[in-house]
Amino acid sequence: MTVGNIISMLKEISDNGNKKYSVTNFGGVVNFKITFFDKIPNNVANKLIELNLPNEVIELLSYTNGLNLFEDEFKGMELGGPVCKIYSGQEILKRYQESIDKNLIPILLFRDYGEMCINIRHYKQKKRLSNLSRYGNG
Repeated sequence: MTVGNIISMLKEISDNGNKKYSVTNFGGVVNFKITFFDKIPNNVANKLIELNLPNEVIELLSYTNGLNLFEDEFKGMELGGPVCKIYSGQEILKRYQESIDKNLIPILLFRDYGEMCINIRHYKQKKRLSNLSRYGNG
């Protein structure tokens, strides 16, 4: 299944982010929704490609430049933002520029757990080793 198929299915089942889902929790009903954004601008995508981000990340951003999963509200009040926020291309670049460790590229935030990053040095090593072994040089 491709990234495009997954985003299309999410858009379809969520009525393009307009449908809310009710979940019973801690004695009440919490509503969840998904928010999609416009695709990533070409100049931002090119900067992410220069960082050697995995193609799947850039492909995801070409369908929705960031994604808020499970934004919750209780009786019309937001509880804390999305449970999972996939950063926009612009936010990835901003957070990367602000980061101390340039091997880590922030890509998303889990509300109760923290930020998830791609270790770009390890990613490049694995990609290089995979290419070597594919051609019989490893």
